[in-house]
Amino acid sequence: MGTNYYAVKKKPRIVKVYDEIHLGKSSWGWKFCFQEQEQYHNFEEFKDFILNNKEYIIKDEYGRKIKPQELLDLIEEKQKENNPDDFTYNKNIGGYRFTDSDFS
Repeated sequence: MGTNYYAVKKKPRIVKVYDEIHLGKSSWGWKFCFQEQEQYHNFEEFKDFILNNKEYIIKDEYGRKIKPQELLDLIEEKQKENNPDDFTYNKNIGGYRFTDSDFS
């Protein structure tokens, strides 16, 4: 069981391009899995994107608003997980799990 996180445009446009960006998923027993996006390609770029981009807010899949620092704290806590399969199907980018595949 896990929870997906999204960056959601504060002011949606008529043409719905990038109004919602799948950031990644937190699953029990696993490191956070980032969904690769053109806005970021590693953890430092991700961190910069969620802390400094004022066009988006962060929500979980249940519609709850999440502060950027709360998500970063969760990610850092998930980095302590020691699942040997963490990188079997994902890219290891600086010790963080990234995927370019769609997942739910």
